[in-house]
This record gives sequence, C-alpha cells and structure tokens, in this order.
Amino acid sequence: MKLVIAEKPSVAGEIAKVIGANKKEKGYYFGNDYYVSWCIGHLIENAMPEHYNPNLKKWSLDTLPFIPDKWITVVSEKTKEQYKILEQLIRSNKVKELICATDAGREGELIFRLVYNKTGTKKPFKRLWISSMEEEAIKNGFKNLKEGNEYENLYQAALSRMKADYLVGINATRLYSCMYNKTLNIGRVQSPTINLIVKRQREIENFKPVPYYVLIADCKNFKAYTKVNDKNTAKNIIAQCNKKKGKISKIKKQNKVENSSALFDLTALQREANKLLGYSAQQTLDVAQNLYESKLITYPRTDSRYLTDDMQTSTIELIKGLLNSNLLSTKTLKNYDIKKLEIQKVINNKKVSDHHAIIPTKNILKTDLNTFPTAEKNILILIIYRLLTAPYIARKYINTKLTVEIEGVEFTATGNMVIDNGFKEFQNHLMEIIKTKPKKEEKENPDNENIPTNIKEGQVIDKVIVTSQEKKTKPLPPYTEATLLSAMENISKFIKNEKLKEVIKDTGLGTPATRAGIIERIIKTGFIKRQGKNLIATQKAYTLMDLLPDKLKEPEMTAEWEKKLNEISKGKYSSNTFISEIETFVKKLVENSKDNYTTLNTKNIFKTNKEVLGKCPRCGHDVVELPKSYSCCNKNCGFAIWKEDKFFKDKKKTLTKKQVIKLLKEGKVKINGLYSAKKNTTYNATVILNDTGKYVNFKLQF
Repeated sequence: MKLVIAEKPSVAGEIAKVIGANKKEKGYYFGNDYYVSWCIGHLIENAMPEHYNPNLKKWSLDTLPFIPDKWITVVSEKTKEQYKILEQLIRSNKVKELICATDAGREGELIFRLVYNKTGTKKPFKRLWISSMEEEAIKNGFKNLKEGNEYENLYQAALSRMKADYLVGINATRLYSCMYNKTLNIGRVQSPTINLIVKRQREIENFKPVPYYVLIADCKNFKAYTKVNDKNTAKNIIAQCNKKKGKISKIKKQNKVENSSALFDLTALQREANKLLGYSAQQTLDVAQNLYESKLITYPRTDSRYLTDDMQTSTIELIKGLLNSNLLSTKTLKNYDIKKLEIQKVINNKKVSDHHAIIPTKNILKTDLNTFPTAEKNILILIIYRLLTAPYIARKYINTKLTVEIEGVEFTATGNMVIDNGFKEFQNHLMEIIKTKPKKEEKENPDNENIPTNIKEGQVIDKVIVTSQEKKTKPLPPYTEATLLSAMENISKFIKNEKLKEVIKDTGLGTPATRAGIIERIIKTGFIKRQGKNLIATQKAYTLMDLLPDKLKEPEMTAEWEKKLNEISKGKYSSNTFISEIETFVKKLVENSKDNYTTLNTKNIFKTNKEVLGKCPRCGHDVVELPKSYSCCNKNCGFAIWKEDKFFKDKKKTLTKKQVIKLLKEGKVKINGLYSAKKNTTYNATVILNDTGKYVNFKLQF
C-alpha cells in the first residue's frame, strides 16, 4: 500500500475521496491500496535548549550563546497523538511507498521531511505538487508525481531557514530579556516589522506642519488652482486677480489609459479586505483557507498574481460561467463584453513560482452565495470580481490640462472625459455589492468633472472669482494592516543596497502565509496595539527598537538570508556554510552585548508607571492597561476586560482606553458603528458592563 501524507485533515479528506480511500479510522483514511493521513501543520519542531541540558531551562547570560552541537527535534505536545498514528503507518510493513502531499512550497516540504526523518524510515517517497483542491487537479497531480529526491535542495533551504531563525530567535530573545529584566521576543521578521511602525510613528510625532494656501479661480464651468506658501502673497493675489478677466493661455489634451489591478495573491487579498471591509490579515487568511478547503478557490498562500499558459482556456470558460450564473447581479454585468477580455494580461509563466494567483474554482458555479457567512461571502465576491476585472480592457479617457492666466498669475485646471470606462464599471459595482465606499484621496487640485469640450486657447473668461483656502502639510498616516502588509511585501524600497534590494524584491519581509501571524504576534506580545484601523507602537516597542542593533531590526538581514536560501534551493550554495555564518553572527552579537552590558544599568529601563484608568467594580483596587487586557492590580481579584473579548470582536470593535475609563466610572458607554453579522450593517448602542463577580459580561441597551 501507499501512504499519502497531507498537511491538514480537510486536505487529506479531499485527496482520499479522489483516490478512493473511502474508509475512515482515527487519524487516517484507507482504501483502494492507499492510506491517507495528515500532519496538522508542524508536528515536529526544534527542541528547546532545556531538552539539550535541563540547566538551560533557566534563562541566564552565562549560558549564552546557545548553539547545538547536534540538532535535536521533538514531537509537538499539541499534536503528539497524530504523530503516533503517522509513525505507525509509516513503519507498517503494509506501506511500501510514501507520497508527500503537504502544501507545495518550502515550508510544506519541511513539514513532511521532519516527520519522515523523525520516524527513521528509509522508504521511498514521491511528491504531489498541486495548486487547487479540485478533483481534476488532484487526479492530474497523481498522474504526474515527482521523485522525492528532486526536492532535496528545497528541503535543505527550508531546514536552513528553520535553524537560522531558531539560533537568532533563542539567543537574541534570551540575551535581551536577561539584560533588561523583561521578556522581549525578538525575531528576524518580527523585529523589522515593529521597527517599521516605530519609525512611522516617530515621523508623525516629529512632523511640523507647514501652512500653505490654495488659491481657487472659479471660471464658472470649471475651477483652476495655484498654490503659494505665504499668507500675504495669497492676499495680494486675491486683491490683484479677483473679478478680473482670465485668459486660457494653454490647453494640453492627452489620451490616457488606466489598467486594472492584477489578480490576487494572498497579501493583495488581505490588503483589499482590510481596506474595504476592515478585516484583519489573519481573518482574511482564515476565511481564504476555509474556502480553499471547501474547493471554492485555489491555493490561497501564494505570492503570485498571474496564471500559467495552460490555464488560459479554462479561465475564459470560468468567466463565461460566472457571467451566466445566478451568483452575481446581471443588472450591471449585462454590459460585460466577453470580447473585451485581454486574457494575456493575467497570463505569465515567468511570474508563477510554486502557485498561481488566487481565483475561484468551477465549483463556485454550483453554489449560492447567500448561504455563506458574511465574511466568506465577501471574500468570495472580492476574488470573483478581481477575476472579472483583471483581464478586462483598460479604462480610457482624455485628460485635459488648462492654464488660465489672470493678471499675470497662472492657475491650472484638469479634467477627464471618459471614452470607455472599461474594467472600472464593474469595479464600481463591487463597491455597491459589499456596501462600502473607498476613502477618496484628498487632492489639492481636484479634477473637474466637465471641462467644456468647446473651450479654446486664447478664450477670455469675464469676472473670475478668486478665493483662498489655508491648508497645512500632513505627515504620512499611521500604518493600517493594509499599508503594513504592503510595506512588508515591498520591503525592498527600505533597503539601500541595490543587490539586496533586487534579491528581496520578489519575496518581501515574511511570506504571504506568515505575515498575518506576525502582525497578530506583535500585538499579543504588547509591542503594537490596534487603534481603530491603525496599528500603533507602544512604549515597549520604542524602547526595544532603541536598544537593538540595526542588524536585528532592519530588513537587510532577511534579504541576505533569502539570497542564500534561494541559492541553496537551487543547489548553488551550501546549507552548512550558511548555518556556520549564522552561528558566527550569534556569537558576535552575544559577546558584544555582554561587553556593553557590564557598563550599563539596564534593569529598570522597561519599567513604566501605568496610568490608572479607574477603580475595579469588584474589589475597588486600581485598573490599569496591560498588553492583552484592562485588569485589576489586585492579583487575587481576577477582574479583566479583555481587548480581544468575543463580544466586541463579533461587532468589529476594539474598546478604546477612553471607553474603558467611562465603563469603569459609569458602568456604561455609548458606542457607534457596532457591526451586525446577521444584517451585515452597523448600529449604535449603549454597552452595559455586567460583572458577575466571576465573569465580566456585557449587554446592549438601545
């Protein structure tokens, strides 16, 4: 018999159906000469230092650096039951061959190999490499199984990444935690992500707004603008030009084209869902994973936004199917012209690595969107509309730019005349369906909707009214999850070294699959907090970033690693050499830090006097803000208002400090914009604090 090992139970179930393994036992399926089992993510992990030596359980500077002589892996406590099942199957005399069916990529390869090596087996194995859970894709995958040893270099790259992250993470975390008497989680991807947010906040805090003045010339049918930096100059121009004649001194017309966005990869989908729907990156990933396992979309953890040549015909057929189905409103889509598809826009073999872009599968045609939970329905609609718009013809328009001269002062007006709205027509329809309005970008010189088409150079306009608006320069806004994901994906723009910039251009900081988890982690560990849609750095983050060397908080290290890991996966660089370099770096980091530590008083650097928000309704002690809650200082009390409380999470709200203060003082607080999943709308209500003495509950009052 053959043993197929998938990454997740749901994926194993789908594979089992296709290959005829229809009988189920605890932890596996069997039938038709196959066993099918699963890993539940990482079953095997690197052993902690105390596994090597019990004395290392206590964190101490004296035991650093910690570098294993011989690497040990252990079975994860959370999943040891499933590992035992897999181990028995792998070692069974009935099983002659294994098939690796974990996710097709670097980490999927690692998950399988760690289990394979832990069991000590030498049985031959093959590799299933698929991008969709559709029956046809699975069948084709089994027809084209690869020899397992073809992916040896990919495994070595994955193993090297795992070891390197362990060495840096364990040593840096213990080093700084011991030095500063505070648990400080440090990681190759996590720390540069925190640093992005800290840097942005400091830019905002240090920003000094500069006033300027926008002068508006109302030319009756359109408005023209100019800008000056001085108030007196603005007054003088108004005195000079107001109610005087204006002359069209210059007209420039250009044919313009606006292309649609490419198909979704995971990060692009997370950004769009955060921007339009307010979903966190983790929420979007979880929903997309469910849709993938339900065979409604292709593999979501992809970094590609294109499809392969062989998908051209099937993609056109899928689009036709969507247009002919009852999934979407035909009222607006009746204008969708299949002849205006430019399918080559989304086809590019060179830009597809492990997996192609996220698109719906043909199974979507058999479903009713109205039966889905709101979040799943919305994510599906985003993916469907992106498939419809990405290959559609561009929006074409004529851009007109006028220069109006009044008493020697030049004012500029712009306007667009649409020739063909192209993809934009259907993109606008998407906004109507998901009931959202994208935030309009504020422009200094807004476009005029209708500049007269018959306007001519030299034309004179009588009595032009000129007014002034005082404005101030603004800093960049705080990061949201959408903009942070974009920064992580495009981290190369923060790197000066041109060679490293090029290396990390296609990978970014973290991977599409890990970025959501990183954002959640830095929030849970108290470095970052959510404030509405914004991500704000805490004092803990500021302090740590001031202490860390650039190597640990800038993205260059990831770029250097990715360059070498990529070469390892191609067989062009030695994994042993790479790990040796990481060990040298860790040793120097520890030595240099210890040298500095002896001359510094560091123990109290992270101590802060916490602001008292109010009195505990249960025992009367002070309530203060902690990373995950607003809690009573009396450790025996147990009163806590959790920041991730399900009551507020379901309503897509995060309690602000101001609201908690009012709750503690008055027992209630009015909150606007609470979300109703049932009605997919928002409402306003008063939230009542109801403490039972054991549990903190909330109820609504209208």
